[in-house]
Amino acid sequence: MHLEIKQASLNDTATICQLAANTFYETFRPYNSEEDIQDYIKKAYNTLVISAQLATAELYYFAIAYANEQPVGYIKLIFNQTHPKLRGKTTELEKIYVLKKYWDTKTGAALMQHAKEVCKQHGFENLYLGVWQENERAVNFYRKFGFEVFDTRQFKLGNRLCEDYMMCATL
Repeated sequence: MHLEIKQASLNDTATICQLAANTFYETFRPYNSEEDIQDYIKKAYNTLVISAQLATAELYYFAIAYANEQPVGYIKLIFNQTHPKLRGKTTELEKIYVLKKYWDTKTGAALMQHAKEVCKQHGFENLYLGVWQENERAVNFYRKFGFEVFDTRQFKLGNRLCEDYMMCATL
């Protein structure tokens, strides 16, 4: 499998929307109602939202992973974020998703390395993220890349209130 990671542009809006919807659905549908998942996808991954974010390159950074020229995963960074428990120049890794079919192909690892490299190139000192506490696979994945829990937060998906770990890696 040939894997390539490319920074996304406004021309990639449809690709990001489709990848985001598909990966979010695959990851969280088993734990949530169809209605809640569809409502979230419509709000978070519509073309107006994604194109506005892609057009704001000083704040948002997206990259797409292509396996044999097919989009299979993506990341979304939000630059210059703050958190009361973090010091230094900080970025949030808001999204890192890979299609389930590609989970065991090192695509997620390549996307994580790419995220860290982009942050270092921009002079950031910390990279943090939120992850559902019950998603042990993801929590373990992040730990392999030096992320440690520093706080918790709540995330509401439809009627369900989820507890997230806040994890940070020093760059």
